[in-house]
Amino acid sequence: VRKQYLTGLVIFVLFPFSPIIPFAESNDSILVFGGTGRIGSEIVKVLESQGNKISIFVRPSSDRKRLEGLNISYLIGNVLSEKDVARAFENQKFDAVISSLAKVGQEPNPHAIGGRHLTKWAKKNGVKHFILISSLGAGPEPVFTKYKEILQAKGEAETALTSSGIDYTIIRTGIILYEEEPATGNAKLIHDQNVIGTITRKDLAQLTAACVFDHQCINQVYNAVDCSLNCQVE
Repeated sequence: VRKQYLTGLVIFVLFPFSPIIPFAESNDSILVFGGTGRIGSEIVKVLESQGNKISIFVRPSSDRKRLEGLNISYLIGNVLSEKDVARAFENQKFDAVISSLAKVGQEPNPHAIGGRHLTKWAKKNGVKHFILISSLGAGPEPVFTKYKEILQAKGEAETALTSSGIDYTIIRTGIILYEEEPATGNAKLIHDQNVIGTITRKDLAQLTAACVFDHQCINQVYNAVDCSLNCQVE
């Protein structure tokens, strides 16, 4: 049985990708938060396969099995600790940051506080591009009240990023297939926010990696959907 997670809303204007125009070198340094998770690990795999220099910010207790065998480095800390986040950014320069943080079990929600810490220190570090994986409906008054707390927290993380002055891309998701589904190659980023779409983790990772070095993605808020799987207009 597929586990599907509905986290928000979108619109239906398909956004065709233009050829990637790098504003940084393909082997530049990228720092990933949430990189051991189900979404983050897929993003890391794509970026590492492209020859990028990848660092993953992890808690001491994080399970790294999904990343075994990859040529990556680890920075230890907790995003809820500003001291830990500051130390990660102070010890090395990064060209891009990707945040795919997720709340796991009964752990504290990392989105709002962690988001503020990440954007503050990414700004100080001189990061060129910050990509945030978020959810449809994120904001102060989410439509989906079942997910009110997490959507409000993700909305705070979005606000912290968009007001930081850092070049950003926000990629919102609706329904994510969390099983080991293969990529379809049909997923797209759209601007509109009235479509609830489905997407595989692997396709989401490909879209995210494509945006890292693409000028067209700068200061955009997207929704990642794959209408070959499912799309519903609200």
